[in-house]
Amino acid sequence: MSTTDHPIDARSWGKAETLSLVWISAAVLAAIGISTWLKGAFPSFTLLWLIPPLASLLLGRSARRLGIGPLPWRDYIRWTLILLAAFALLMALFEPWSHTYRALVSMAVASTPLDITFGWLVWFPGLPGYAGLLLVSGLVTIFAEEVFFHGWLLQALLQKMRPVWAVLLTAALMTLPQALVVLVLPLRQGVLYVLMYSFLEIGVIGGWSAARTRTIWPVLTTAVLTNFVLTLLVN
Repeated sequence: MSTTDHPIDARSWGKAETLSLVWISAAVLAAIGISTWLKGAFPSFTLLWLIPPLASLLLGRSARRLGIGPLPWRDYIRWTLILLAAFALLMALFEPWSHTYRALVSMAVASTPLDITFGWLVWFPGLPGYAGLLLVSGLVTIFAEEVFFHGWLLQALLQKMRPVWAVLLTAALMTLPQALVVLVLPLRQGVLYVLMYSFLEIGVIGGWSAARTRTIWPVLTTAVLTNFVLTLLVN
């Protein structure tokens, strides 16, 4: 039986809730601290994605409502491998001729002020910069997106509508802020990034995984690894 067959109920405070509270609170402090310390761009979207899940956790006392719940290792590995294969296929189909991700990374490291994800490549060139990119994306910025969209929002929508509509609606809402890249990238690359990389790859395929497992773990892992590997390849 799929995990989506069971509603998510509030429960007493436990280890998952403590983990969620510590992680989200630390992510908020890290986002503000890094931008202040390294004079980077203020992480408005990151903070916006973190605050509602934090409030939901404190009021509802349920980490499962944020997609931060237990997932058997077997299921975690299986879903992560499925997502990695799907993401790799899409990137192999579009990136070699469109160079969309290359353009995105080039834009990110040339922006002023630098964002707190890709800015590490400029602040600390070489291995330290890539280590910073991996840690901050996994623990702060990409985590913030996932816990908001595929955690708090998607899990709430799954209680009110069929999974297919919940996934599509979440994917559309997740893509809206990403659509800003159309204003700064060449039109073909901007449209391709929004429709294929953001909506289809992360939104729909990643959302499908989050709906089936009721957790963010496989899609969070895949998004972080994909971002890291592609940045290594194109930078």
